[in-house]
Amino acid sequence: MIKYLRIILFATLGVSAAFFTVSCDKDMSISLDNDNLDNLIVTSEDSIAAEVSTVQMPNIPTSGSGVVLVGKFTQAPVGSLESSSYFRLNPAGISNDIPSDATFDSLNLVIRQSSKMLNYGDTSKVQTITAHRLTQSLERKTIDNSITGRPLPFYITGAAIFGNQKFNYSTAALGSVSFVPKKNRMDSLSIKLDNALGNEFFTRIKTNHFSFTSASNFEEYFKGISLVPGATNTAMLAFSDTLQVRVNYSYKGTDGFKKKGIKVLSLSEKSLQFNNIVNNVSGTIFDGLSATKPLSSKNTNGITYIQGGSGVATEIKFPGLREFLQQEGLAVNQAELEIELESKHVGAFPAAPNPILMISNSGIPRSYVMTPFSNQPQTGIYILGDNTGKKGRYRFNLIEHVKTVLNSETNEQSLFLSLPPALLQSSGFTTVLATEKNKPKVKLYIVYTKFK
Repeated sequence: MIKYLRIILFATLGVSAAFFTVSCDKDMSISLDNDNLDNLIVTSEDSIAAEVSTVQMPNIPTSGSGVVLVGKFTQAPVGSLESSSYFRLNPAGISNDIPSDATFDSLNLVIRQSSKMLNYGDTSKVQTITAHRLTQSLERKTIDNSITGRPLPFYITGAAIFGNQKFNYSTAALGSVSFVPKKNRMDSLSIKLDNALGNEFFTRIKTNHFSFTSASNFEEYFKGISLVPGATNTAMLAFSDTLQVRVNYSYKGTDGFKKKGIKVLSLSEKSLQFNNIVNNVSGTIFDGLSATKPLSSKNTNGITYIQGGSGVATEIKFPGLREFLQQEGLAVNQAELEIELESKHVGAFPAAPNPILMISNSGIPRSYVMTPFSNQPQTGIYILGDNTGKKGRYRFNLIEHVKTVLNSETNEQSLFLSLPPALLQSSGFTTVLATEKNKPKVKLYIVYTKFK
């Protein structure tokens, strides 16, 4: 006998529902292709339980992303996210061809919005960015787990600066700017910096001071800049790391007219530019979430989410899947994971467009769910909601992953719904999953053939 069965896995709220369950009230249909009863085809619908939790992935590397991420926003029901950006400067290419009668005018930091369009939050309000002088040198860190013996998450590939790291800077501001961001435009933003510092730069360039002869010498003198968002900011803004600090001066030309000159310091060692990204869930249903303390959806009214920068992910387990697949004569034909979203695709807080699934062993992400029949990480399909009230959803093809479940060496395998590394380290995109009766709307559809 051949049966075609679609299994729907409903996300439940806790370990107590983690066992394999089969509905007693089955909706079954029987059809005969001919008089041979051995060709009887039965279609049925059952359900298997799933566990869903919110997890905080540890040590997200945010250095060398190419994005200077600065801002802050608060989003219900997940709390706030804040990012400050740190970088060094390089005097390469600066030479002393300044006329002897030249005078200093101003010092400006010029940054331009990233072409990647990663702004997130309410950009209709005034945003403030303040520049501070670093008092501590930026350094990459190597995470060593040799003492614990636990493997590192696969997204850590070497020395880096991680999003939870902080470096000291002077509380006195070098300068600040307040502005309303312009959507879909690549305008520059200029922050006027401290005149005393600018005059010091100008004098050192003009006198061939050794601090301007190399990047290392300059770093000893000036360790870098941190850009910090204002306390009342409402958006996370992404800028390109092709920034400039401009030393502006003026002098009298040979024609007797006033001329303008400029010396430019650019970003030094892109691998040392990083974003310090901190999420604050205090006072929310996610209060207490940490890298060592996942939160079951049972404790969050079924709500869970994913977030760039902070590394918050949604963990999905199917405890009954292995037992189901161990049935004799079972052949899986199709497997699709569908995750419904509360976040919409429009507005100040749109859902992230490019989700991925990580395969975790004992809570540590070790690899990606790949695109079937390829060696490329799979990006979930984002299906938009419509005007009839149907919400948006992510969809993944899990046919290849499901077939590996029986080969797994551990029962502690789970899936982490997250953002791809490029967005994880350089954006604040946040997606809240939909719920129904205080349960996350996570479904795994399996079509299979059962041979008698």
